[in-house]
Amino acid sequence: MVFIMTSLFHLVVLTWCAHCVDAFTLSIPSYTTNNPPTSTTSLWVSEVHVPGYKHSKIPFILTDDDTSDGGMAVATRIQERTYAQDVDYTSLVPFQDGHMVHKTTGPVFTREECNMIIDEAEQKAYEMGWTQNRHGNYPTTDLPIVELPQTLDFFRVALVERIYPLLRQQFGMYLPDGGKSLRVADGFVVKYDAEGGQAELKPHRDGSVLSFNIALNPADEFDGGGTWFQSLDGAVKIDQGEVVSHSSSLLHGGHGITSGKRYIMVCFVILEGYDSWSMRFYNQVRNL
Repeated sequence: MVFIMTSLFHLVVLTWCAHCVDAFTLSIPSYTTNNPPTSTTSLWVSEVHVPGYKHSKIPFILTDDDTSDGGMAVATRIQERTYAQDVDYTSLVPFQDGHMVHKTTGPVFTREECNMIIDEAEQKAYEMGWTQNRHGNYPTTDLPIVELPQTLDFFRVALVERIYPLLRQQFGMYLPDGGKSLRVADGFVVKYDAEGGQAELKPHRDGSVLSFNIALNPADEFDGGGTWFQSLDGAVKIDQGEVVSHSSSLLHGGHGITSGKRYIMVCFVILEGYDSWSMRFYNQVRNL
């Protein structure tokens, strides 16, 4: 009963939070246009602006249970990975001394880990269905990670070991604390289906500081796909386990697939305690 009530609470918070964010999202008629309209409308990108983030970030924060084994702390369990530019990832869309889009050159999640996430998502979808209205203006066919217990347990550790170190390496030169306060505020598994399902996601800007997505199935299982960026006038494609990360304010969308199914994990990342800075940074890079 406790698990059910907690799960329902997380779903309500994330649904409300997503609607708050998307209420301020820029509307773009089509991502095939050469010159999408611009706007000075601001998205809310921090806990001050989106109070729901105070609650939705909590399930993604590492707990004592994540770093223990049989009640005994295992200090060596969490081993942060190190990354090098042009070796572990390539960078696009230059800005000042860094870049606003990055793509890993190899998998950050293993094939087995990706398959586990897909299998749990499909099992949960069989029980409750895929959600299609969590993000008001730009809904995806998805399931929140907080509804996937095995994935959530794995992901909390993976964030500290793999994802946050990667984001700090890629964007640390911009972040006021070097990225020590990065927090995932929302995360979900998205399913694109060319046969009767959602095949694409129109251009939009996310309500966070950074965003990333992880390919969960091999690229040869679908045609098309990738993350489209206005700044590149094209899509960045990745294979299973690889990561695309970018400033949330860049205009981007899910490039359509024409056959097969595509699964990705998507996360919105805030910088805890730096609300004013987050808004300034967001507006500074949004029109690159």
